[in-house]
Amino acid sequence: MKNKMMTGAIIAVVMLSAAVLFWYFSPSNVSISSLEEPKELVIEQLSFLTINLQNNASEDVNVTINVKNAFVDEKGMSLKGSIFWVEDNSSWLQINATEKPQKEVRLKPGSNRIDAQIGYQLAGTQTVEVDVYQLGKLADSRTIELNVLKPTIEVLLEKYESRNGTNEIHSVYGYLQLRGKGYAPGVAVNISVIDEVTNATVKTVTRGYSLHSEEDIPYSSQPLVIWQNRIFTYDPVTGAKIDTQTDTYSPIVVIELAEGESSTEKYARSPVVVKGKM
Repeated sequence: MKNKMMTGAIIAVVMLSAAVLFWYFSPSNVSISSLEEPKELVIEQLSFLTINLQNNASEDVNVTINVKNAFVDEKGMSLKGSIFWVEDNSSWLQINATEKPQKEVRLKPGSNRIDAQIGYQLAGTQTVEVDVYQLGKLADSRTIELNVLKPTIEVLLEKYESRNGTNEIHSVYGYLQLRGKGYAPGVAVNISVIDEVTNATVKTVTRGYSLHSEEDIPYSSQPLVIWQNRIFTYDPVTGAKIDTQTDTYSPIVVIELAEGESSTEKYARSPVVVKGKM
């Protein structure tokens, strides 16, 4: 009797083990098709990593997604939590997983797209790992390396040509652009006009600027020359004070070329003014 019970118990254990092994090693219906990184990623700019998933089952399935290294602070420490945007019937559903790094989402048969929010306070290469679990078993895993850029400052120049009588007027407008969220104080810009024939510097001016870029406007431009004028008026009926501010963008450089005598125009709003002959 005992032998029969032992034999039955052994058979049950073997069958259970076989079932567990079959479940563990059986292929999953879900796989990661691809990971799509953002075109450009800079420090402290929130962006998205697109996760393309394939569900080969004929019905909806629930999976758990874990995105490692989605957020990194300035010390290089990976922060817990994930924010997913899941495509659902041509609309997008936001799923927050702030307490736990893993979050369960429902996949429809066929192709599915999930956008995981990412952000970094440290420049350099960041390795992101995406793990997908189905029924507690790892269905697929992929990694991708992201290049996080430092904020950069660019100078943008625009030319404008006109005439003042018989004189040619060549104006140059300038803008500073801070690419990436951040603050850049004490930016010195040197503006010089150089004679192409003699290679001599005709006039040069150095001006200081402070740049600030917000999260929702990662590429903010600041004109090199801006004049602000505020006018206060009062409503004659109620006495309400009306504050009107006018911004005038002026050229950073004005070059006047005259056929004869130069004009008496001072071009006072521009810091660099050069007058010469054609």
